[in-house]
Amino acid sequence: MLAAIFLMSGTVCAGDITGENERNAWKDYFSNFIVNGYIKNESAYRLHSPQQFSKVQNLLQLEVKGEVMDYVDFYVMTWVMYDAAYDIYPDDYPDKVRDEYKSNFTADEAIDQIFREVYFDVLLDSMDIRLGKQQVVWGEAIGLRITDVVNPQDYREFILDDFIDSRIPLWMRKLNYYLNDWTFEGLWIPFFEPNRFALAGSEWEWTFNRFDPSGGMQVIVHDADEPTTVLENGEFGGRAYGLISGWNISTSYLYAWDDSPARHARFDPSTFTLNFDQRYHRMHVVGFTFANAFGRFVPRGEFSYNLGKYFSTADQTDTDALKKKDFLYYMIGTDYSISDFFFNTQFIQKIIMDYEEGIYEDQVQNNLSLWVQGKFINETLKPELLTIYDSNDGSWLIRPKVTYDFTDHVVVTAGIDILEGSPRSFFGQFDTNDRIYVEFKYSF
Repeated sequence: MLAAIFLMSGTVCAGDITGENERNAWKDYFSNFIVNGYIKNESAYRLHSPQQFSKVQNLLQLEVKGEVMDYVDFYVMTWVMYDAAYDIYPDDYPDKVRDEYKSNFTADEAIDQIFREVYFDVLLDSMDIRLGKQQVVWGEAIGLRITDVVNPQDYREFILDDFIDSRIPLWMRKLNYYLNDWTFEGLWIPFFEPNRFALAGSEWEWTFNRFDPSGGMQVIVHDADEPTTVLENGEFGGRAYGLISGWNISTSYLYAWDDSPARHARFDPSTFTLNFDQRYHRMHVVGFTFANAFGRFVPRGEFSYNLGKYFSTADQTDTDALKKKDFLYYMIGTDYSISDFFFNTQFIQKIIMDYEEGIYEDQVQNNLSLWVQGKFINETLKPELLTIYDSNDGSWLIRPKVTYDFTDHVVVTAGIDILEGSPRSFFGQFDTNDRIYVEFKYSF
């Protein structure tokens, strides 16, 4: 009996030790992981009729990152979002808009939207490999995207979201190879994801390029069929960036699908119906950027040459109302800092090559932008102004705001978004969407 008790007690003690060792091993393993994130409320109020809240969005972002084994890191970012405006004014929006915008739990592809980024980093001596859902940031421009075209964009709030929030992360493989002062980056994207435009009946539905039928003609816009997931439909590209005589230089190339579908027109005289068949087409995008610092003065530039873009046309001799053209898109800008202020100015131009009359877009399109930021009270108070002016149609966007860091964890921002111009202009289509907003953010 005593022997049995002794054997049993020995077994229990060994089990306790083994269990404690396992618990300590798991504890040591999970100590390599870091969890952080933020809780944010952003509420916006329309300044024109109907004067009401257009946004009461609450967002929880949670990030987990750490080392899963030697030379392999892991990162995951989740979003949990709820916008109370769609419950406060349920009759103001179509059911589809409410379902898609109220919460990412009710949206299409909810799981994909909740798990915003998920990837592994394999870290080698002179090379890194990132596998998973991620963002890739190319370019130098502020406010508009020129070479920063790897990820599609979410336009559900026009272009007012920060790029870090409006880019749609993609499943891809990214490889970086390091050689002296240069980095060579290669991308392969197996799955296609289009731009996400605002739904019909939503606050930021695009209307400036809407086709207006006449004479009782019926117009039907058919949904686009996305490219199938097969090897030959994958997207790929690369970039090389580094230093030459103090200049930060990059060159890039991307062979991808145009993230916005072309509308192929098809008229049916028997029913007096104009059909638009939306199709995605391949494009080549070649890019180049430069920047250098001369004391307080930083000249910078960004160029992209886009081959194979389809432009809508009113040419009646064209069977599908489209013209395939190349276009040049570039930015020349400067940064300048003085005292507590930072200034950025940009001239941005788009030129359609081999232009033909009837194309709805102008052959040459010009935009000017100014961004000013100040930093006061130990850089806790930051007033800011962004203005973008479209000289072709006279429309403009102006965004003054002020941010105050109460603590390292609590930040409050207040601002105004003002859009002006004719109803058929890029910014003027939202002339009545001017809003004032307040944002509360707690980081942990």
